[in-house]
Amino acid sequence: LDSQILPLDEYFLEDKELARELVQLGYRGGSQADTISREEFAELKKIQNDKKSFQKEAPKLLASAGKKITDPFLVALADREELVRSGKLTTIIFIRTKNKKGQEVSAYMDYAARLKSDNFERYFDESLGAQRP
Repeated sequence: LDSQILPLDEYFLEDKELARELVQLGYRGGSQADTISREEFAELKKIQNDKKSFQKEAPKLLASAGKKITDPFLVALADREELVRSGKLTTIIFIRTKNKKGQEVSAYMDYAARLKSDNFERYFDESLGAQRP
């Protein structure tokens, strides 16, 4: 889909996902038969924007909500969670530990990306203790 999206399309649509959907629906092509009218385009764009605004308005439940957290690291993550989810704060976590062979292993983690991709409730559940992933 991306190969059929031109930079000019992205400029006017201001949304790569909308451009992809238009291509997917067959509204992007080489012939005039594939071209939609301005009114049809405006209607499709309005529908997409309505979908986006509905998705943004949906309340996001915090993974740390209602949990009794005592670990200082988890308390710091819980304090930042709402701001990170809303995009008002970015947090990069540096982790360093040793593996079973005694070698040092380290990594950087983007907290916002991990909140989107992982279920963080299991990390905030202290009853799991050392069994945490």
